[in-house]
Amino acid sequence: ISNTQLMFERDNIHDDILKAGLETAHEQVVFLAKMVNDLSTLSRAERGVADASEIIDVKELIEGLHKEYSPEAEKKGLHFNLDSKGILGTVSASRLYLHELLQNFITNSIKYTKEGSVTLHVAVLEEAVVFTVKDTGIGISKSDQVKVFNKFYRSEDYRTRETGGTGLGLYVATKLAKKLGCQISLESRLNHGSSFSFSLPVTKK
Repeated sequence: ISNTQLMFERDNIHDDILKAGLETAHEQVVFLAKMVNDLSTLSRAERGVADASEIIDVKELIEGLHKEYSPEAEKKGLHFNLDSKGILGTVSASRLYLHELLQNFITNSIKYTKEGSVTLHVAVLEEAVVFTVKDTGIGISKSDQVKVFNKFYRSEDYRTRETGGTGLGLYVATKLAKKLGCQISLESRLNHGSSFSFSLPVTKK
């Protein structure tokens, strides 16, 4: 930003150069903001700030997420689908942790999908609510699948590198899942998209 301010003081600097400087500064600010957010989420989970469980209406939760992230998907020309069937009922969990875990998968899918769709699929199976976020994005190679949940890990795939991620998102996701008492399941194929899922017990009436 300081460099761009200096350029503004010169008469011979083309507008395109100034614009490029501001865009670079903006990208770096966004990158740092995302890292701070990830670290804050990780800190809350490790300190147990939001451990308290509450009864959560699953239908209401997923409809809120769909409404929240549809504009972001549409901005990239993607379809953000909500797929749920039957009565979803309720789960007992930390609302903050559950929301942030699903948010993590949804924003990741939107980030790494250039065309096609992102789908939030929710269904009740054997007394558990199964949450799945599936996309038609770049996918994850088999060698990377065993590493993507590691702290600060980023694939060498140039398509991953060009997104400017922090390498913390999926590491944070594992911590949130542990707090919620569930495990993340990953299915992916390079160039054919990815699917992240986990399940929580249905609240007994």
